Amino acid sequence: MVNLTEFGIVVRKARLDAKVTQSEMAAALGVTSAFLSNLEKGRSKIPEEWATRIESFFKHKDVATPNLRKLADVADVANRSISLEGMNPQKAMMLAAFARTSFSQQQMEKFSQLLGEIKEN
Repeated sequence: MVNLTEFGIVVRKARLDAKVTQSEMAAALGVTSAFLSNLEKGRSKIPEEWATRIESFFKHKDVATPNLRKLADVADVANRSISLEGMNPQKAMMLAAFARTSFSQQQMEKFSQLLGEIKEN
């Protein structure tokens, strides 16, 4: 059974709207069809640069991919654990502290907004 992520659904819909096959898109991006299939089906971690590359691919085809980078982050967290290996110790400590803390929905929204602002810079 395939557990599609929102990221995969948006990519697949954009690809169909652009009238591009998975093979054509893979060739244009210099990867295999299997790689794209795994991204669409939520079977692979989505490197940030790939969310950006896919977003750019569809932008050149005038096809919208709303919130694609955010959806890639959500897909990775929902389907995989986050490795702390090789991570800056301060960042790892912050991540662990965040995981142990209970936040209200309002606090989570504020934190998410702050992270979005930081990530944009």
